[in-house]
Amino acid sequence: MYYQPTLINKIKLDLIKISSPVIKKFYFLTPFLTLESLLVYYFFLVFTFGRSFTGLNIIGLRIGELMIATALFLFLYYVIFKTKKIDTLIGKKANLILKLMLLAFILNNLVYNGLASFTNPQVFRSSSFIWSLGFIFVLIFINKVRIFDSNLFLIGILFCLPLVYILTSVYFPSILESFFNQYSDKFRLLKGSDLFMVYAIYCTFFMVRIRNNNFLYVFTFLISGILIPLIVFSSRGAAIGTIVVLFFTILKNKNAFLRNKLLFLISIAGFLICLTLSSIYLDWSKIDFEEINPEYAIKSVETTLITKRYPAERQMPVFYFFEGRLMSGDGNLNWRFQIWQDVIFDLINTNKIIFGYGYEDSIPAMEEISRQGLDGENIHVHNYFINILARGGILQLTLFLIFYYLLLLKFKKDKENNHIVAFIVAVLIVSFFDSSMESVRFPFLFFSVLSHKLHNLSK
Repeated sequence: MYYQPTLINKIKLDLIKISSPVIKKFYFLTPFLTLESLLVYYFFLVFTFGRSFTGLNIIGLRIGELMIATALFLFLYYVIFKTKKIDTLIGKKANLILKLMLLAFILNNLVYNGLASFTNPQVFRSSSFIWSLGFIFVLIFINKVRIFDSNLFLIGILFCLPLVYILTSVYFPSILESFFNQYSDKFRLLKGSDLFMVYAIYCTFFMVRIRNNNFLYVFTFLISGILIPLIVFSSRGAAIGTIVVLFFTILKNKNAFLRNKLLFLISIAGFLICLTLSSIYLDWSKIDFEEINPEYAIKSVETTLITKRYPAERQMPVFYFFEGRLMSGDGNLNWRFQIWQDVIFDLINTNKIIFGYGYEDSIPAMEEISRQGLDGENIHVHNYFINILARGGILQLTLFLIFYYLLLLKFKKDKENNHIVAFIVAVLIVSFFDSSMESVRFPFLFFSVLSHKLHNLSK
């Protein structure tokens, strides 16, 4: 009996017949369109465009909001339903700490604002430092933990490192700037902490390959000479973190660096030349790493901001005490010191040091106009640990410190992982002087790296 295809099947057959030549023609692109490849592309969009990319609006929500919502889901999913998986990945003690963090958050909100607080989006925004821990599970959840080992990731980061330098300090295409101004809530060049993270991930994952790859050997020296001045110019906190990562990575790979003395000397010369030229260029171009919003920074406010945060140079020591407070002759550092001390003293005076201010209202120390940044939008205390203290008190801060101690202990058991210990310490140093961990992109990259390393340890 002759088979007569249905209308739907006939349409399907016709579509296959039409598309088959096209599929065959572009079949070579298939490896670049897998889920793993798409994830790598996503990482590099975060690397390259940072805050501008995470601010893009999709279906009425910013990419950053979708990311933190994903982290929140993964945190709750694993802590509540996948407890054995957490035991295997980070250990039973760390698992218990995560549960206590969640319990402390719930009790804090119930005591301060009742059940209604759980319907307030601000509560979840200001507690993002808790939910960002969920990024530890993201690659495990989609079973793509090994993307950092892929050649595509290596090739991508080799292009990304010089690209971020160009986009941040040399030239940012006007067409891209217009795109982000139109479709993102904020256009901003990469911060020092962003630059640190890209470079630190390269050092952590790929510097080991210089053992048998002369191109990577020379590239590492040259790109280090180019990037380090930009990181130092952007943020001194990020500079300290970079030095920590670089020192321990070199220590781990010292034999690889010294395997060829002639190549080493040539590469050192190249490093010094790039370091000098990059430093001269950045000093000459006088890059302004903080944009002023002209609508906000009217003359009186601008004067207050600049004189308070960047006072005229005086012959004062870097650290000193005045009227019972820690001060600094460095205006930028002193600006941070005063915020941190105001938070601590106010928590003590208002008897909130144990449980913090909670998650619904702004932090009182940041309500002064002189602390709201040159664009008038800063709400962060520029210190990861002080922020946790302000929101969740000593209780939540203690839980976080124990969690990081357990993580460091887990990696420190194997000397081969000392560079990972250095990576974690460096990230915490950077976050001690910056609001990096209150963003989405920085913890996403940080905890994704830890996800990969923890997965390797648990095998």
